[in-house]
Amino acid sequence: MERIKTGISGLDEMLNGGLISGRPYIVTGSPGAGKTILGMQFLMEGAKNRERGMYISLEESGEELTENMSVFGWNLHSIKIIDTAHELGGDKWLIKADTIVSKPEFSLVNLMRVMRERMQIYKPKRLVIDSLTSVKMLYEKEYDMRRGLLSLMNFLLRSKATSLLTSTSTSGSMEESLASGVIKLHMIESRGEVLNAISIVKIRGSDFDKHIRPMKITNEGIVVFPNETIFE
Repeated sequence: MERIKTGISGLDEMLNGGLISGRPYIVTGSPGAGKTILGMQFLMEGAKNRERGMYISLEESGEELTENMSVFGWNLHSIKIIDTAHELGGDKWLIKADTIVSKPEFSLVNLMRVMRERMQIYKPKRLVIDSLTSVKMLYEKEYDMRRGLLSLMNFLLRSKATSLLTSTSTSGSMEESLASGVIKLHMIESRGEVLNAISIVKIRGSDFDKHIRPMKITNEGIVVFPNETIFE
């Protein structure tokens, strides 16, 4: 099986060399834990290797995303950013600035239609959807949500792109059960200080490091310390 590196060396070590190529993975954590940074770092690693990357932004505008990522010295010109509000603001669906989804204009069917059109043209090897939480807001019934998420996962598998989907979900959520793997970002309070950490909840078809490992968000992105533990 082909492995694809995340661009975060310590995380790749925890993953025994990287993610299995062509599968969808969930990156979960609370707001501010670093999910968007991890997703963009994954795409920037691909750009170094001339692998096309696509970023589906369902919450931040493309301009805001570019500005926020510039603090890491990342030039996003090589990343195809689909800013949903910009692309479809006056058409069939819209995501408002306050991240509340406008219904019924926004739908998973429309999202996958736009993604399919762009992916047929751009042919990305790496894909990030940020955030799956916006998609889940479309559903009132759990059964309908599961069907929708399963449809999205199957669509991503058929695309052959290695995909990261960010989520603020709790442990054991529906999307975690459907994805090929789950990476969790932690914010742990210890002695009055908030510590960042990372763990791998599951990776189908591969062994992985099952410990919670320390990580830092530096001015160059995320750094993981795979030989250290978060707890004394």
